[in-house]
Amino acid sequence: MTNSEKYKKVKDAGFAENPPPEAESANDEPKKRNTQAETLLKLADASGADLFQSDMGDLYAAIPVAGHTEILQLESRDFKIWLHGLHYKDTGKAANSDAVAQVLAVLSAKARFDRPEAITLSTRTAERDGITFYDLSNEKWQAIRITAGGWIVCDNPPIMFTRYRHQSAQVTPTPGGDMSRILKYIPLTRYSTLFLCWLVSCFIPNIPHPLVIFYGEKGAAKSTACEFIKAIIDPSSLATLTISNDPRSAAVNLQQHWFLPFDNVSYISDEVSDMFCRAITGGGIQQRKLFTNAEDVIFTFKRIIALNGINNVATRPDLLDRSILIELERITENERRELSEIQAAFESDRAAILGGILDTLSKAMRIYPTVKLPKLQRMADFTRWGYAIGEAFGGLGQTFLDEYAANRDSQNTEAINADPVAVLVVEFMAVRDEWTGRVSSLLRELVDIAADHGVNPRAKSFPNQPNQLSRRLRGIRSNLEAVGIHFENSGHGRQGTIISLNNVKTSSQSSHRHKASNTNAYSRDDDVTINTGNNSSSHSSSRSKPLQHNACDGGDDGDDKNATLWEVTI
Repeated sequence: MTNSEKYKKVKDAGFAENPPPEAESANDEPKKRNTQAETLLKLADASGADLFQSDMGDLYAAIPVAGHTEILQLESRDFKIWLHGLHYKDTGKAANSDAVAQVLAVLSAKARFDRPEAITLSTRTAERDGITFYDLSNEKWQAIRITAGGWIVCDNPPIMFTRYRHQSAQVTPTPGGDMSRILKYIPLTRYSTLFLCWLVSCFIPNIPHPLVIFYGEKGAAKSTACEFIKAIIDPSSLATLTISNDPRSAAVNLQQHWFLPFDNVSYISDEVSDMFCRAITGGGIQQRKLFTNAEDVIFTFKRIIALNGINNVATRPDLLDRSILIELERITENERRELSEIQAAFESDRAAILGGILDTLSKAMRIYPTVKLPKLQRMADFTRWGYAIGEAFGGLGQTFLDEYAANRDSQNTEAINADPVAVLVVEFMAVRDEWTGRVSSLLRELVDIAADHGVNPRAKSFPNQPNQLSRRLRGIRSNLEAVGIHFENSGHGRQGTIISLNNVKTSSQSSHRHKASNTNAYSRDDDVTINTGNNSSSHSSSRSKPLQHNACDGGDDGDDKNATLWEVTI
């Protein structure tokens, strides 16, 4: 029998040489195995992660971890690691990159569309319903809750704080501490009350804070001072920063730090000066996310900035008007110690310094609603808070006002010395009570005396047209008025704009002299009021010497290299 005949016989009998397994019933559904992406998505949903978008449009997840909540950006490496950990813990196997990418896409859509209301994220400090929160950036994600009644360390604060890799954990503050211990590490020549009030104000969110410029000769511990202040306000592995000429890098720094101390600054460009002004009062930058597409990213910030260097480099009036000038004293050889010894001493004091700051801030929060000042400076919020902090520090609200007024006089001197037009106008009006004429005539007058005062009228920064001079005068109006020189346009004629200059010779300091009616006794009054008076104070004198400058106009590289420096004594 042939093979074909044998096969036919077996087939006819209904048998097969290798019978197949029992066939499934037509009603039985085959069991479907979940893909890695489906498994991982179910695990993410079951984890309790809260998906949302920030007010800047970035996507985040609030993840419960070991009794606290951590905030992770969906695009971050940490969130991807968290997803891999979920999958491995449940299955004992690694998730492939495609599965993670698919889950990220789904979770991003859920964060964007399932919860359309945006949530504001904060960096280091935040305020809600009159309560201030300060992020300790520790492993437990704790924050300090500060009210007018005191402060406590709290778990799971209601504020969502962002975290960045450079941030370091803050020490737990000591109640009843002493913030004045910081003065052991900052060799101030004067303005100690102003400095301490500024330091406490750095823990108050949502207000503009003055830029602080630390200057002094070599050996004045300027860099070390900024490092210690950074450790008190906003601890970071980046103790000091370098100014970047790249706008995007500068914006990232401003976004990721609450306090930014820039070290050894010898020059700032007009663009950086403008950015600092926006960062102080609150601003933003919009840029393309990638050079290959049109999607944009928005950086917003209201930050605290400090500069240090041998000289004051903030020469533009708008930035100086938002600044505080702090001179540091050179440390003598007999007083100099090893850096490791100083750092160890500071670390032993840090908890007490921070505790003293929080104690003072809590008291200032009780005083602040009652403070009414008849006149406020350009930085109005800081002025009012500074007075309240000074009162909380021991009835030193008036001392704060005196020192701040004297410091602003120093700023005005700096602004005038840094601007050649201001220098020449002051010199031109020094022997005149008033002057009226065309702007073109004033320009010629200024050019005529320029050489006598070390100003090069051919420099790029010097106006060469009447309309340019008009714009410059408007820009320095407040500085000229502070030294008694007022001007106004009297209208246009056939031969040009007519301008009038008046030399009033009034003191800018006198307008800032105030005295508290209830210093040291705020708790007994309904309001803390300030009365004008003619009090004198050892803190209120203006600077005895103007700061030195490296360039005539604050930084135009194209200026005449032979242009000389000038100083004006106000």
